[in-house]
Amino acid sequence: MFLQEDENMQENILRDSLVTHIFLSYMEAGKKQVVRVKLRFIDTRQAYFSAPPPINFVKPKRKTPAEIKVFTVDGVYKTDIFINDTQVNLTEVLFEVSVPKLWEYVQQRSSSRNRVSLPVKIKYNDGFEIETATFDIALGGIAFYSRDAISSIYKKLPAVLTMELPKSMWIKNPDCKIVVETCFVRERIEEEDEEHFHQFLYSYKFVNLPKDAENTLRELLLQITD
Repeated sequence: MFLQEDENMQENILRDSLVTHIFLSYMEAGKKQVVRVKLRFIDTRQAYFSAPPPINFVKPKRKTPAEIKVFTVDGVYKTDIFINDTQVNLTEVLFEVSVPKLWEYVQQRSSSRNRVSLPVKIKYNDGFEIETATFDIALGGIAFYSRDAISSIYKKLPAVLTMELPKSMWIKNPDCKIVVETCFVRERIEEEDEEHFHQFLYSYKFVNLPKDAENTLRELLLQITD
């Protein structure tokens, strides 16, 4: 468990396709209210989350203290915020909250994300290419270590990711690889793992992953788990 602060961290977390669900919880009328929400909009100062009106929903007062939890495939981010305003209609509840700058991150790897080393190339339109090997893989994206920092320019641009499949999958997949659009999600400097100490751990997400590629990834993750 550690605290992490970054001027872009809130956007990277909340817009991350590796996010599986988001929960907003607060106390109102002496009871804890927990609502599963979706991000509607975010800027540097506030964010808006929506949800279908829960049964027996109790509208929070303005400036109500709350906690937000963001679940991703490789961990949970949580932090304390304030609900600045709430709008309710027949189809949805819209929460306006202050955007946090400090997140508590709890590492909770699940079976949906697996450590495996496969050759990967990430190529940008200007010809810049990252050639590496995966540290772990999920249906939403990959992570890899690098001794070199990636320029901030490429953290904002889309790229094409090519990942080679293990030989055990070549018969069913004659192309022997997965090719998909990708983009940068986050980075951190490794401080605990001795093997990768002070290296950069980068996470990239898949964009518009084709169904056949998704099925191939599911099969790969099942093989790794077995």
